[in-house]
Amino acid sequence: MAFAPVREGISGWLFGLLVIAIAHGPASAQAIAIPEMPRAYVDTTPLGAPARVLTVAAGGDFQGALNTAQPGDMITLAAGVTYTGNFTLPAKTGTGWITVRTSAPDEQLPPPGVRITPAYVARLPKVVSPNANPALATAAGAHHYRLIGIEVTVGGSVSSSNGLVRLGSGTETTLAEIPHDIVLDRVYIHGSPTVSLRRNLALNSASTAVVDSHLSDAHDVVFDAQAICGWSGPGPLQDRQQLSGRLR
Repeated sequence: MAFAPVREGISGWLFGLLVIAIAHGPASAQAIAIPEMPRAYVDTTPLGAPARVLTVAAGGDFQGALNTAQPGDMITLAAGVTYTGNFTLPAKTGTGWITVRTSAPDEQLPPPGVRITPAYVARLPKVVSPNANPALATAAGAHHYRLIGIEVTVGGSVSSSNGLVRLGSGTETTLAEIPHDIVLDRVYIHGSPTVSLRRNLALNSASTAVVDSHLSDAHDVVFDAQAICGWSGPGPLQDRQQLSGRLR
């Protein structure tokens, strides 16, 4: 029996099911269980206007702004400015979102649905870890944070790092401790050729999305290296990003 070439847009597994159905008749086709679509999604719909804006200028207190911000607020970091430290997203009460984003206007970033690239670094604030600890991490139970247009990396004097962004420690013992409802939107997370970086992003969280982002330069001479790795988060986890760089 001859079949026409598979048309673009039809996946290989679906074509295989069609072949089986044709070969074995209608009864077999009815018995084949087609995988269902995901039952849960992470809402990445753009947010409305913030309740207030907290501006962190060059040399400003980024952690202080994170501690002060309340659900519905926006924190802006100055485009092209470096913020060095190990910063923590605190747990807050309420269900409104806290946005942390570049001061560059939306029209200077790729529109939603288009991936960020290193070509945009001049329009992104740079959050830099000065040591082996993450540049960005979450407190137990942190939730409803949206990061937009931020570069995250490690200092050039650091020789090794286990990860740059850590959402959840992986040691939580209750659901209440697990960070949730976190969106990383058009973020650029990367190591460097001279730093041994185990992973760009640890996703031990719930209801987390990584969209239109660029992750690169995770490499280690001894251990496996990952752009994204998670081992204890309950999900759902959603990703759509560009991965690049070297493994060695």
